[in-house]
Amino acid sequence: MGIRRNDITSEQRAQIALAMLTKGRSSETVKALRDSYRVSRQTLYELAAKGRQVLAQGLQPGGYGPQSVEKTVRVEANRLRRGSVVLTAAGVSQRDVSACLAELLDTKPSVGWVNGVLSQVEAVAAEINQRWQPQIGEPLAGDEIYANGQPNLLVVGNDSLYIYALSRQPECDGETWGCTLLDGPACPQFASDAGPGLAAGVKAAQVAVHQLDWDHLLRPLWGQAARLEKQAYAALQAVEDRAELFLTATTPKRLQQHLSQWDQLSQIATEKMARYDAFARIARQVDDWFALIELESGHLQDVAEGSRQLQALGQQLQGWSGRIYQKLAANLQNWAPGLFRYQPVLAQALQPLLARYGQPAICALCRLWQLQANHQRRPGSKLDQASYHRRWQHGWQDAVAQLGDLPLASAWDQLSQLLGRVWRGSMLAECVNSLLRPVLAGRKHTDQGCLELFRFLHNVRPFARGKRAGQSPAHLVGLDVPDDPLILLGLEPKVSI
Repeated sequence: MGIRRNDITSEQRAQIALAMLTKGRSSETVKALRDSYRVSRQTLYELAAKGRQVLAQGLQPGGYGPQSVEKTVRVEANRLRRGSVVLTAAGVSQRDVSACLAELLDTKPSVGWVNGVLSQVEAVAAEINQRWQPQIGEPLAGDEIYANGQPNLLVVGNDSLYIYALSRQPECDGETWGCTLLDGPACPQFASDAGPGLAAGVKAAQVAVHQLDWDHLLRPLWGQAARLEKQAYAALQAVEDRAELFLTATTPKRLQQHLSQWDQLSQIATEKMARYDAFARIARQVDDWFALIELESGHLQDVAEGSRQLQALGQQLQGWSGRIYQKLAANLQNWAPGLFRYQPVLAQALQPLLARYGQPAICALCRLWQLQANHQRRPGSKLDQASYHRRWQHGWQDAVAQLGDLPLASAWDQLSQLLGRVWRGSMLAECVNSLLRPVLAGRKHTDQGCLELFRFLHNVRPFARGKRAGQSPAHLVGLDVPDDPLILLGLEPKVSI
């Protein structure tokens, strides 16, 4: 049988080769190996020669630093099918999928073949999505997106980012979206951007809590504040530039002209600075109500007072000229009650912690959490950061006095996890829609099958970073997904040589 003895493992062959290659070995070593493995002396010498060759090749010195590893890839129909699915999920059009495969694998499938593969996997993805119906009771968020002139509704879990629904419909009225929401899981809270069609659908589906999105209020608010600040500093710079021209002027006429222009620019800069300061004060007051916890008491924000204050700020903006101010004023007055609808759900979720650790301890920890959340959102100046650290130390000492070291760590972890959930908006649904948009834009004609494939691939793809790193949305809702989720679509595993 020689060197191809099937009953001698690779590890045993390595031991034989090393023993034969040992310097100063005796003839007794060869005899012992021959008797132990029942092979001929010629076989032992052949194994020694093979071992010397492998060691010389494997220990050959290479270049400095990381080296690329060459791998042989066998081009087959299954690899082309898998590549078509992955490229499509990345937003590549069918025609470009063919071009990409031709460049990467030197094989150019036809566009019709790519369409056929996608049709097959889309049908399987639709069946799997229909079969997967997790019920974990997490808050949901929804958002509309338009593609090729038709509306699509996405419903995603705010804790897991699992897509519960992704539906294309000819209409976007309340009845249509209401039926879509009724097909999904029951949830304690549903968040949206206050779009009329989706709001009517939430009402038709009789969802208990419809939370409006704070981000749709704060984003244009602070965006306008940034624009006013830029205009104010530009006006101040114009005053400084005119002052420089005044200093370099030599004739009375030019001095008079620059002085007159300087007066006008100074007046404009004063008005712009005053306008920015007034608007920034309003923006900060609105932003203060975004906090979950009232810092002084450690309790949840007062809903009635918050609604009244926001509506009053909206009335102040009504007197400002400009379309953006009228829009912000209307949003503040109309959305105010809906911005705080998360509070009953959050208050109910806090009850077990209050019962276990007591209200004084939980209030102290709530103040700490909100203080940290405010600092992370807006670190502020060095003076503000020093004040933050002092308040943090004082609050932590207060919490230690309430609970002690060991219970405090457990209570802090539980409270941070609870308050760190998404309570106040639909931004996660919009983040998922930002991933969907390039997929829809890459196809001239999209249908429900395209959405079903995107939904499946999103749900089984593990997160690369963040608090969900290493887990997919499907894992987070309790579904069992293999390491290679594409095999669920009927595709075979990759084969490398």
